[in-house]
Amino acid sequence: MTLNYVVSSDSHIFEPFDLWEKALGAKWGDKVPRLVSECEGVPGNYFYLGHEYIDLDNVEPEEAADSTGDAVPLEPELLDKVNRCSADPGLRLELMDMDGVSAEVINSSFLLFSMRIAHPPLLQDVCTVYNDWIAEYCSHDPKRLLAAAMLPTDDVDWAVAEMQRLAGKGIRTVCIYTDVKPHMPPYRDRYYDPLWAASVDLDMPITLHIITGQVRDPFTIVHDHERDQIARMMIEVFSDVGPILANEFIFGGIFDRFPGLKVILGEYEVSWVPWFLFRIQQIQGSLGQSLGIAPIGKPVEEYLQTQVWHGFVDDRYADRAFDVAGPTQVMWGSDFPHVRNTFPNTHRILERVLANVDEETRANVVGLNCARLFNLDVPEPARAAAE
Repeated sequence: MTLNYVVSSDSHIFEPFDLWEKALGAKWGDKVPRLVSECEGVPGNYFYLGHEYIDLDNVEPEEAADSTGDAVPLEPELLDKVNRCSADPGLRLELMDMDGVSAEVINSSFLLFSMRIAHPPLLQDVCTVYNDWIAEYCSHDPKRLLAAAMLPTDDVDWAVAEMQRLAGKGIRTVCIYTDVKPHMPPYRDRYYDPLWAASVDLDMPITLHIITGQVRDPFTIVHDHERDQIARMMIEVFSDVGPILANEFIFGGIFDRFPGLKVILGEYEVSWVPWFLFRIQQIQGSLGQSLGIAPIGKPVEEYLQTQVWHGFVDDRYADRAFDVAGPTQVMWGSDFPHVRNTFPNTHRILERVLANVDEETRANVVGLNCARLFNLDVPEPARAAAE
């Protein structure tokens, strides 16, 4: 199998440890995300996320050819380059070339967790600093480095203004809370309609990324007595987007009111989609009707196959979901440089994961779907190979 054009729809970057202290320390003091040497009396190497802590010893980049198997550490010289590329976009491009990746959508790392900061003005400042920083980083080569910004939605007027500002800085998508915070109205509320309208007008997709909801991520565990909850927390954080997609965007009427709205589900994988479609078909059918659910504008599968894009990394059951999710709606992402990512063996991993997939679908999911979504220039040989 030859992969002519590979684009990661979901890569990441490790923000500088002092990014927020430098910019916001005078205003917010020790409330900002920062490096600390102890957490609740436990000494260690921690990053305070503004709400919780993450043990940095648990987020060392590693090669994970199969996320259900054992991770194999990178060679020291290559690991050093991976660690340095978050501060050096030129080096990142070098690593992308090494791995055969033409372009990447770059999401945050620490700020995904920091979206749980409870104080909206603080979080707005934290996100603004990051958004300016990632825009500058990706400006090194905006055709290959596609910046994803972070957008708190507590104050929708602020969020719309920030989205408009970011459009002028080359930002390609904005990541909002997967689920709203307790003090906020649900996404189906008309309060957010200006946000969805701005997303359509600016052609800037909305990303719902894993970790940004209200479910605590197990990487924030620092005490041994909490570790017996890891399996439960992991399953919950892997599956928290389904109820929001169903209740708010589909049955809550958002997609009907804004048929041009594009929503990306970041890093939730794709093999869950057939089950999810069956359940929402039940809700639209007699089961939901018996409970008095309000009718929506079209069959639920049409929303999934026209307005929702699914991101996957190395889902070994992905090929069972492409026809359900829609072959033009699934996009591969490397998750680089996180603990589970495909670098530096991306092509080998994709060949394994997509071994039973036809050539056209392969070309779509490894690059062309993302290219179409973000209006990227695709080399002629890659276009021809997919035809």
